[in-house]
Amino acid sequence: MAAIAYVTDEKMIEYHRFKGNDTIVFWRLSEKNFSDFKTGDLLFFLAKDNETKQTKEKGLIGYGCYKNSQSMSIDNLFKKYGDLTGYQSKNELLEAIKKSNKGKALPRKINCLLLENVFFFQSPIYLSRLGFELKNNLESFTYLDKQEGKLTLDILKQVENVGLDYWNRMLNEDVESIFYRQLFQYQISTILSNLRIDNKVDNKYRDKICCLYQNVDFRWVNQQKYCFLKNDILYLIYQTKQQKQNDDYYRMIGQYYLIKEQLKKNSIELKINIITNSRFNQIQRDYLKENNIEWKHCEAN
Repeated sequence: MAAIAYVTDEKMIEYHRFKGNDTIVFWRLSEKNFSDFKTGDLLFFLAKDNETKQTKEKGLIGYGCYKNSQSMSIDNLFKKYGDLTGYQSKNELLEAIKKSNKGKALPRKINCLLLENVFFFQSPIYLSRLGFELKNNLESFTYLDKQEGKLTLDILKQVENVGLDYWNRMLNEDVESIFYRQLFQYQISTILSNLRIDNKVDNKYRDKICCLYQNVDFRWVNQQKYCFLKNDILYLIYQTKQQKQNDDYYRMIGQYYLIKEQLKKNSIELKINIITNSRFNQIQRDYLKENNIEWKHCEAN
C-alpha cells in the first residue's frame, strides 16, 4: 500500500483541525495524478512550521485516507467544496494558491484529492527517527512507501505512541476506533506483502464477492484485493480453474497456514475464513473440517 508525505500549508491544516473536519479536499497545483497511489492509500501532512531547532527537519502532523481525485478550476473547487478546502473564503484560497505558485500566473485547473478519515497528532513525527532520509529543501512531496507499506506501518505505530490530537478526539468520539482499525489493516497488509502472496482474482468474481459480503465494516486489506476484513474475520479469496483445482487446493492450504503462523508471530489473534469457487472432493472437505478450516463455496458465474 502506498503512502506519500506532502509539504502542507500549516494554516490550512490548523483550520481543518480546529473545525474537526474528518473529510477534506487537498489541492495541489499540478493537474497530474500521482502514480502508484490508489483508493485507501495514505497522504501524510508534512509541516514546514514544525521544525526542530537544530536539524530544521519537517515533521508529519497528520494524514488522510485517499478516496479519489479530479482536476477542476479554482472557482469550481470552492463552489463545490467550500471550506473543506481549508479556507473560509475563495479569496483566502486564491491567496494561498498564489503564494504556493510563487507569483506565477494562476493555473487553469488544479488537482484536488478527496481525503477521508483525517487524523491529527499530538506532536510531530520525524522521519529521521524511523531511518528515512528527508531532504530539508523538499517543496512538494515524496513517496514513503509504494507497495509494501513497512514505513507506513512504523509511522502509524509512532502515532499510537504520541497519541491522536485531543481536540480531534473530542470532536469525533469514533476517531480512535477508526485509527486502530486502519493500523490493524496495515499490520495485516504488511504481513501479506512480506510473504509475497499474489492470488489472482478476476474483477467479475471479486464484484460478486463484494455483493455478498460488503457493508460498512467491509475493508479490502491490500491493493491486490484477494482478502478483506469483515467483523474481525480475515477472508481469503481463492479462484481457480477446473483443470488446476487439485494443485490450487494444496497451494491454498499452504498459504492458509503460512498466513496463520505469521499472524501468530506478530501476536495477532484473527480468525481466517476461505471463499473459493472450487468444488472440493470428500477427502479435501474432511481435511478442512478436521483442521477447523472454515470455507464457503461461491460459484464464479
